[in-house]
Amino acid sequence: MLIRIRFAILKPSEILSSKKFGFFFSKIQRSASLPYWPHCFIFLPLLFCLMPSSNCSAETQRYRSDARYATDRLRETSPPAKLIEEYGNILATFDDADELSLQDKTVEAEKLYQLVLFKSFILNEKLHPLDTSSGGKPPVASPSDDPGDTDRKKSSGGIPPADTGSRKDTPWPEDVEEEINPISSSLMVGKEFIYTVKKRDSLRLIGAKLGVGWRTIARENDLDSKKPLSPGQELVINTRRIIPKTLQEGILINIPDRTLYLFKDKKLEMAVPVALGMPTYQDHGDWRTPTGHFRILLKMKNPTWHVPTSIQTEMKQNKGKVVTVVPPGNDNPLGKYALMTSLSGILIHSTIHPESIYNFTSHGCIRVNPKNMEEIFPEIPIHTNGEIVYQPVKLAFSDDGRVFIEVHGDIYKRFKKLEEVAKQLIIKNNAEQMVDWDKVRTLLRMKSGIPEDVTVEGPDREN
Repeated sequence: MLIRIRFAILKPSEILSSKKFGFFFSKIQRSASLPYWPHCFIFLPLLFCLMPSSNCSAETQRYRSDARYATDRLRETSPPAKLIEEYGNILATFDDADELSLQDKTVEAEKLYQLVLFKSFILNEKLHPLDTSSGGKPPVASPSDDPGDTDRKKSSGGIPPADTGSRKDTPWPEDVEEEINPISSSLMVGKEFIYTVKKRDSLRLIGAKLGVGWRTIARENDLDSKKPLSPGQELVINTRRIIPKTLQEGILINIPDRTLYLFKDKKLEMAVPVALGMPTYQDHGDWRTPTGHFRILLKMKNPTWHVPTSIQTEMKQNKGKVVTVVPPGNDNPLGKYALMTSLSGILIHSTIHPESIYNFTSHGCIRVNPKNMEEIFPEIPIHTNGEIVYQPVKLAFSDDGRVFIEVHGDIYKRFKKLEEVAKQLIIKNNAEQMVDWDKVRTLLRMKSGIPEDVTVEGPDREN
């Protein structure tokens, strides 16, 4: 009987807690005067019955871990006097969530942990311009962003080998036309096809929708960019991309190619064009999108936009109306969906300005076309891992052994010479004798952002 009373006193979470587990059994052992092992066999069935509770607790612990990470980052800062109260409220909310968790009120605790994340995000937005305006330095490339990094796989300079399972039929926006000039390679996504101009289409709108530079579209179709397009007009569009690298699971964003890649089970599920941070380093904030690893902390439908102080400063300098909060609706720049990342101040969100996609026009966030965001939002759960990389030059082999190189502009000026980046990449892949260096130099000059065949032809080619 005494043993049952002990069970009633201790909560399931306390029984399964690693710190209290030994204490629990020592209490039972002393009360029942039983040796340890027979006692274990007596209560083992009950412990299995309690396991579902531990699964719920594990989910709560993930929320707590993210909230703890956010509050720890806040503790490393020195908030100004005007933000002290807000700072204290966040820490108090975290303590309240912990108390609810101890009471096994997991649903309420999770809501408060999410509130901590949201409040921390808002406070970081307010603190961020204070950091960057007082001698903050522009972000620099980490070794993992360098295409010449020796830790990358030899087969393709960080691009997955052919047996990674990347899907060749991965859809690209508006990917409905029949492919022309097909290329067989598991290292590439997208295709070349005929696009029929629709009413109200423009070069910029088509480029934003499909993820192709409008100047490239004009050049490849011999168009005068100053003249409007006609409905029914046919254009050759090439949306191919070399996949920078594969992830087991999660989100990969390559800044120079302005593309978000979504992986599941080491397979590419989707690739969509995005808009990224402006390259200009402003006095009131650095709006370049940072590189690095991150996690999705929160998913928001119809989000409220709490305008960062740096953007409020910009509004003031432009002599416009200074807005601090924008409620959900047609005027909210975040659109209908937003994903909060663990990178300070960085959201992945839809937009009310779809024409801005595939440009460097944001204040650091990752903008996604509303249609694409609606598709990927349910596919990305909370705690999804992600990585933002910086690879302006990429290389891949087709299935028949031909060499393709894709070159984008070094928009954030991280490299002295892209020629050296390309050379290192080619050497790393043992392709020095396989490429036509004149073609490579042409690509480096044009920076079209499209994979091009640079394989040397004729007797100079080594098989």
